Parts: sequence; C-alpha cells; structure tokens
Amino acid sequence: MTDSSFTNIFDIIEILAGIYIIYSGINMKTTGKISSQLVGKDIDIPSARDPKGFINAMFPINMVCGVLFLLLGGASLYMDNYMEVELWVNLLITGTLLIVCIVFAYFTKVSQDRFLK
Repeated sequence: MTDSSFTNIFDIIEILAGIYIIYSGINMKTTGKISSQLVGKDIDIPSARDPKGFINAMFPINMVCGVLFLLLGGASLYMDNYMEVELWVNLLITGTLLIVCIVFAYFTKVSQDRFLK
C-alpha cells in the first residue's frame, strides 16, 4: 500500500464521518429519536430527561461539524491526488479536523449532561 492510498483511506473515512454526522442530525430532527451512535454508552436514551432539547441543541452542531468534515476530507482527498502542496497545508487540515472533533465531542458531552442525564 502506497503512502497516497493510505492517506486516501483516512480522507474517505473523514468524508463518510461527515455524511454520517449530517445524516444523524437530520434523522434526529425529523424523527425526534436520538441516535445511540452519537451519545455515550452511559446514556439511557429511553429515560432521558429532555430528548427534544438535546436534539435542538445538537442539530446545528451536527450540521456544522458534518459539513466541515466533508469539506476538509474532500479538500484533503483532492490535494493528495491532484495537487502538490506544502506540508503545512496538510498539517493545517489535520489540525482543523482535530479541533472539529474536539468541539463536536465537547458540545455532545455538554448537551448530554444538560438534557439527557
């Protein structure tokens, strides 16, 4: 496996994660049911205090983080295959993705504590 195909796998995973986060947010908003994949294992969804509050709080976070994953993963995939870029560009994209992950995890945890426990 070449270095390029290895990074392509991670870029595709980032894109798929973005799609899943967006899909889960839209699905939660339309059905009113919380996705068990996006909350901690210690959360008992059927006995949650305020599921609608959680969904309303997380919907914009899901959309923004999902779109950022899609855009950054897509940009990285494109650059890895069709452009020669400096190392700092790849590091900037990777750092931004890490920050998006941290922000998403933070808001998920805060919303869980506020609405579901």
